[in-house]
Amino acid sequence: MERESMHYHALATALLGDRKAIEKARKGYACWADAYAAFAERSRRDTEPLFRAETRPRLSTPEYLAETAERAGIRVILADDPAFPPGLREIPHPPHALYVKGNAEALGAGGRGEIRMMAIVGTRRATPEGKMLARRFGRTLSAHGFAIASGLAFGIDAAGHEGCLEGRSGSAVAVLAGGLEGIYPKGNRSLAERIIKEGGALVAEYPPGETPLPRRFIERNRIISGLSRGIVVVEAPEGSGALSTARFAFEQNRDLFVLPGSALHEHYRGSNSLIKQGAALVTSPEDILESYGMVIKKADGTRDGYAEWKRRTGTLTGEESDVLDAVAHECAAHGTAADIDKISAAAKLEPRIVNRTLTFLIMKGLIREESGGFSLNDHR
Repeated sequence: MERESMHYHALATALLGDRKAIEKARKGYACWADAYAAFAERSRRDTEPLFRAETRPRLSTPEYLAETAERAGIRVILADDPAFPPGLREIPHPPHALYVKGNAEALGAGGRGEIRMMAIVGTRRATPEGKMLARRFGRTLSAHGFAIASGLAFGIDAAGHEGCLEGRSGSAVAVLAGGLEGIYPKGNRSLAERIIKEGGALVAEYPPGETPLPRRFIERNRIISGLSRGIVVVEAPEGSGALSTARFAFEQNRDLFVLPGSALHEHYRGSNSLIKQGAALVTSPEDILESYGMVIKKADGTRDGYAEWKRRTGTLTGEESDVLDAVAHECAAHGTAADIDKISAAAKLEPRIVNRTLTFLIMKGLIREESGGFSLNDHR
């Protein structure tokens, strides 16, 4: 862990992850190392502690704390680090740093300054239909190259993560309301492990060991929306935490998409209220893709996009499906034909396998070779 990250981590650990206390301790100092040194000195000499007594046992050495975090596979990314998500720098009250376990590159999905992440949020007490819809949205948006962010909670959050993993092209990002040392809720531990295994990431604002206090779920929600280009709300009753994510989306100038529901069903009272306030009403993931120009309408008013076109292509092998998705993703993201290296990276396959698979897809008439790369045959 680099020197500045190490000293930030030590200060955040001593101050129990309290953002305002960390900000106060940093004020007037040029760097985190100086701020920590001054804090530690004050804590040692003051007869009347500047900070709560229970923080004192946590004043382990920065080196020890850094080594412990690294052994747990946890990385600290400061706000001025190039790896810090640029969208989070723009929001009110941005985090000073993020703790990340897994693939940190998943936080900058898309690169080139473009946010390629969508959030899917909603009630923990979701209906089977709500979980099915969240899963469908996660799967389809992921298949089109969007990473999917949510909070790892039961219900809509977990369904959105699972759909993302099924879509395979976008990474799943779970933002926790406590430290990364312990997964909350424990019942989603296996889902968290799968997210990391399949190239996604777990993220927290708080140092390892911090518990998910009630206020931290609200604080966590500003990060979910801040990471994302848009937020999809599925089943939000009155008082739902998803509504705080929606408020942050309005405040942060993010796109807000809401699935409507019956006025008689309590799970849709918050959702329907958001639509009245100006959120975009959507009934399918294609509505969202269409708003970003990734799905078009034909002259007769019917949709014709990649997902529907792919379903009409017939049986594909797993490698053919992955390579086809990768070509579609790269072409949609950058507006140009995709080269072998980008296709290999997106499909997570070796170049030799991609080369062979591209040949089969050309023979099937699904893609064509152009100057500089490959693109889909016209599917509109």
